[in-house]
Amino acid sequence: MEITCDKCGKMIPEPVWETVRDGDIEHTFFICNSCGAIYPVSVTDGPLRRNIEEYTKMAQRLKEEKCSESFQRQVQELKEANVKRSRELAILHPLASLFLDE
Repeated sequence: MEITCDKCGKMIPEPVWETVRDGDIEHTFFICNSCGAIYPVSVTDGPLRRNIEEYTKMAQRLKEEKCSESFQRQVQELKEANVKRSRELAILHPLASLFLDE
């Protein structure tokens, strides 16, 4: 996956994702090799990570077998809840705050 840095315009041919933990909060991000711009990818907590794992299993099941509409709705609802929680965590725990104390 090739990405263009918004700050310097250089190509990031293969971003290296890094993870930093702050208690139960886990930030995943990558950094532009040219200018050092930081790009947040996700913010998760323990419950969200467990829900993401559950969603992954459920989505795999959808690919492998025919599932009821009820199950398909459950999968969609879990995905929507995970996206909502991820957005909430990104607002509550901005990645930049981890780098301010350095």
